[in-house]
Amino acid sequence: MIDRSSIKIEAKGILRTARVSPLLVAAVVIAVQFILERIVTLVETGSLFFYNTYASYYYDALVRGDYDALMSLVASLPERTAMSTFFSLLVDLFLITLMGGYYIYCMGIRQGTEMPVTSLLDGLGVAGKLIWCCIQITVRVFLWSLLLFIPGIIAAYRYRFAYYNILTDGSLSASEAIALSCRQTAGMKMDLFVLDLSFIGWEIVSNFTYGLLNIWLMPYKTLAELAYFEEGQRRMGRPPYGGASSGGNGTPWEF
Repeated sequence: MIDRSSIKIEAKGILRTARVSPLLVAAVVIAVQFILERIVTLVETGSLFFYNTYASYYYDALVRGDYDALMSLVASLPERTAMSTFFSLLVDLFLITLMGGYYIYCMGIRQGTEMPVTSLLDGLGVAGKLIWCCIQITVRVFLWSLLLFIPGIIAAYRYRFAYYNILTDGSLSASEAIALSCRQTAGMKMDLFVLDLSFIGWEIVSNFTYGLLNIWLMPYKTLAELAYFEEGQRRMGRPPYGGASSGGNGTPWEF
């Protein structure tokens, strides 16, 4: 039985004691995401904060019940060009890789290792696998969601550890990492769901801080989730961060 309270206490302790502050590293990740998102918006619309202003106008027209204004706003949305679509895709792919580096950082500090901010670039070594894994997960979750909403949610939890598997065992393909995650999360999906629910209050508060609380919340959540990943690894007979052991690789056809 996974003790969620103890795991969250442990995560808070790591936040305080890591030699390179998790808050600093999270701030760097969030800042890079923010800057790149603003650049994408600029390329798409010609304004850094177009969608923020648009949402404000749209909400105001919705509250007033002004149908003509709503239709006018919808018609005013800029069309995406091939260049803006391509640039947005490049940014998305880079952010997947950046998060891979962030997970590597969090894995390191869970083991008591000093991880510099430059650890965020470590995901570049497996960028292709991370991106292909993301594509596969997106497609699979979408297909499961076609059955009904709930199967899609279950699928998302089933594939929860796939990125971690790639980052801890370079011998795994994206398909094998996903298949392994399916076995690791067997009997654990409800525990992960309850873990997510336990952070909802913080997520709500974060909205009132314009996302600034995420500098603390993001590493807190990731460090707690990694404890569940470690348990999944142990169940498979694998070292938590040491690649394959007696558990072997996953089967690529598992869905």
